Amino acid sequence: MDKKHLTAVILAAGSSTRMGGCVKKQMLPILGKTVLWRTLSAFEACELVDSVVLAAHMDDIEYISDKIAPEFKKIKRVIAGGNTRAESARLSFEALPKETTHIAVHDGARCLVTPDMISKVACEAFESGAATAGSYVTDTVKLLSVDGAVEKTVPREKVFMASTPQIFETEVYKKALLSTTNNCKITDDNMMVEALGVKISAVDLGKENIKITTPSDIELAEYILSKREKKAMAEIRVGHGYDVHRFAEERKLILGGVEIPYELGLLGHSDADVLTHAVMDALLGAAALGDIGRHFPDSDERYRGICSIELLRRVKALLENNGYIINNIDATLVMQKPKISGYVDKMICNISEALNISPCQVNIKATTEEKLGFTGSGEGAAAHAVALIEKK
Repeated sequence: MDKKHLTAVILAAGSSTRMGGCVKKQMLPILGKTVLWRTLSAFEACELVDSVVLAAHMDDIEYISDKIAPEFKKIKRVIAGGNTRAESARLSFEALPKETTHIAVHDGARCLVTPDMISKVACEAFESGAATAGSYVTDTVKLLSVDGAVEKTVPREKVFMASTPQIFETEVYKKALLSTTNNCKITDDNMMVEALGVKISAVDLGKENIKITTPSDIELAEYILSKREKKAMAEIRVGHGYDVHRFAEERKLILGGVEIPYELGLLGHSDADVLTHAVMDALLGAAALGDIGRHFPDSDERYRGICSIELLRRVKALLENNGYIINNIDATLVMQKPKISGYVDKMICNISEALNISPCQVNIKATTEEKLGFTGSGEGAAAHAVALIEKK
């Protein structure tokens, strides 16, 4: 696949006449952040967006350039927009970086867009050449006559409410601009591209990608953002695991699924892998699924001598069945000896493979207790682990 370079054009040059008041809607705060800041943040965070051109009102150029643009590395130009949407789009096109292969046109006042939403439209545009965000209509749609009376019912399955971003191959958009005169009847960029006979794919983003136009939209945006924040908090869970085993003769020392040469091993019903046990308990605790004793009791002969990495795989399955994915794990081994620094990478590999996550999501540390306590005296070993999981 050829390298794609997606430039987002943010149209924020409107006069905000329907909002009322002396502050333009782009500068209005929503839960402590301005409308424009929230819009720019979404495009800054989207991995598929390479650069941003911002078309602002002439009166706002200095403020945006000095106070807002420096926060966003992807902003390449801040330009003065035109008197109409089409004129702003044309001026923005002229300011695109030369390497741009695709252009994403977005309303600056549509500040509830997310990086994931942008990516969905971008992926479709990369495939088909043109795509628009929007949502399907769920109400019954009526076509009105000139006097305001109901003329007929429109099949709602054929009605799609277009929003932004609207993403096109640069050459397609260039042709659309050249073939379209600058007139106020053009309300979105799809209209220009439609006139070429180009097929535009519709990408349903649901109802939350609203545009801030009137004061009531501010209240709705605050509600949606508050709901998202609560949902995000509810989906993140943390668990702590702790395990301890006594050293014994004629036992293998297994830590993180790695057999480590030593004259003593850890005593237990299974292979007594104290590190893996702590990780398992952390994961089970985060998901509120009890502990390893509940799922793999030492009274059950099926688990005698079993590899703890195998049990870890079963814990992973339990989490998946309950709708959780693993974000990261941080574990600490507490033992006086032997030294384990040369085996940590293999331990990380074993644990990450068992959980089907990246090694960079697993961290293992080791410490002594300066010969204090049962671990310091060499009687045994302990391990702590913290796990972060989230709902799918």
